[in-house]
Amino acid sequence: MSVQPVSILPAQPVPASTTAIYTSPGGVLTRIDALGVCNVAAVAVQVTICLVPAGADAGPANATTFNQTILPGQSWNSPNEIGKVLGPGDAIAAVATAGAALTISAGGLQVTTS
Repeated sequence: MSVQPVSILPAQPVPASTTAIYTSPGGVLTRIDALGVCNVAAVAVQVTICLVPAGADAGPANATTFNQTILPGQSWNSPNEIGKVLGPGDAIAAVATAGAALTISAGGLQVTTS
């Protein structure tokens, strides 16, 4: 077994349609230790984040942050995903109410189970 601190999500734009932006690799458990969203636009934008079980679709049943408003120029550290563990094939999905307005990044640990 190996435990490695990793950048789960290097800073990247939050898409304007619900999209998986990280999938935990096979044989790996991923723990989320930090997840932040930054609004780089001139208007308030909302973000929804889902922790999606392998084989499932992102939606209200697995939303952990729903329509969180982030003001222009604001950085927001989500408390909702911290400490959550993704199994192999589980994903982080996100959507913003405006494309190219938000960036998201996350860090944590990956534990190799095989």
